[in-house]
Amino acid sequence: TANTAVFLSDEFMRRVQKDEPWYMFDPKETPDLNELYGEDFSKRYQEYIEMAEAGKLRVFKKVSAENQFRQILVSLETTSHPWLTFKDPINLRALNNNTGTIHMSNLCTEICLPQDRDNIAVCNLASLNLSRHVEKGSVNYKKLEETVRTVIRHLDNLIDINVLPLPEATRSDKENRAIGLGVMGFAEAAELLGFPYDDERTYELADKVFEFISFIAIDESCNLAKEKGVYKNFEGSGWSKGLVPFDTIEKLEKDRGEEITVGTKSHDKELGIDWSLLKKKVAEGMRNATLLAVAPNANIGLLAGTTPGIDPRFAQIFSRNKISGKYLDINHNLVTELKNLNLWDMVKTKIIELQGDISSIDQIPPHIREIYKTSFSVSPYAFVEVAARAQKWVDQALSRNMYLEDRDIDRTMDIYQTAWRKGVKTTYYLHMKPRHTAEQSTVAVNK
Repeated sequence: TANTAVFLSDEFMRRVQKDEPWYMFDPKETPDLNELYGEDFSKRYQEYIEMAEAGKLRVFKKVSAENQFRQILVSLETTSHPWLTFKDPINLRALNNNTGTIHMSNLCTEICLPQDRDNIAVCNLASLNLSRHVEKGSVNYKKLEETVRTVIRHLDNLIDINVLPLPEATRSDKENRAIGLGVMGFAEAAELLGFPYDDERTYELADKVFEFISFIAIDESCNLAKEKGVYKNFEGSGWSKGLVPFDTIEKLEKDRGEEITVGTKSHDKELGIDWSLLKKKVAEGMRNATLLAVAPNANIGLLAGTTPGIDPRFAQIFSRNKISGKYLDINHNLVTELKNLNLWDMVKTKIIELQGDISSIDQIPPHIREIYKTSFSVSPYAFVEVAARAQKWVDQALSRNMYLEDRDIDRTMDIYQTAWRKGVKTTYYLHMKPRHTAEQSTVAVNK
């Protein structure tokens, strides 16, 4: 019943790419490796290798890095664990790492905060429904700004209202004031705009929307800092140097010695925002150590009647089992489209028979089948690209579920290496398409 994750360093991923050996040590003999990351980790790791080969360590094991990565992914394909989280992007791109090393994420992989024996990381979360900000075929950025500013103030107030059970948690909460604003309904927003999930327009939507949310969230935290004061550990943070999440890509590139393949484009002119002015404001003070974190939202997305987090739609119609009961999850946007074309009554039984996948129903026009793809018919590289575009602007991480139609281990290795190369910090569940399906049923009698 345990949920497990691996915390992979850039040193390990480089050795996977070059098929070099990976050395495993007794952590009691190498305790400082837990606190190191990036170039510092690599340098110290090499020193331990030399000590091991010289017989100065009590025990070590030498394996192929590529084979170990393959074994990790075979386990992931067969059990959905361990989730892959990348230690160096998490730490090197953190703007709050002046309070220590980030050793892990939370269960859902979107929260990445430093903690130690005296501080238990606490993050206060909320998610806005992006689909409710799409009106008449475009994103209403004025409405989105109002929502973001309201939520940032709400979450900051929550810190003062919360009563936490442990003094270590209370200390961390009060001194860092970490919050995590996320998004749900991203895939539905793309549908409403007429974009397939695995389309360049959807990638641009992620890039643009998350840039705007990031800008407004940071600006509102600066406003709160002027009104109520900066958070205690502000001095020495990346924020205090006038840095914003986008700036940290260059830091990661420099440490790796290679390009982060996500692009450096900004939509500032189009969005009417000015990062240079905001950076000056940031250096003067922030109210919160962190601002953005995209949770999976599997439950509240269902309650809000939209798609969870940044995930694609699992199916157009399916039965969802939750601890509170069994629910029919149906894509009302698709139903409306098909009703407008007088097709719904003709194809609804077929959609149920095909488990909510409309890709092979010829009566439905091709452009609608493209827009309403289900998770297993979307290119897995689209999941990576959407996450990478969003991660450019998000200071914590994103809960990134993956969906694969086949079990080609070489392809799976390439997908996760692509995520690493694009600077994605964390990944969540890997869902494999079932090989067998249950008998279908319908509400109609005698069918």
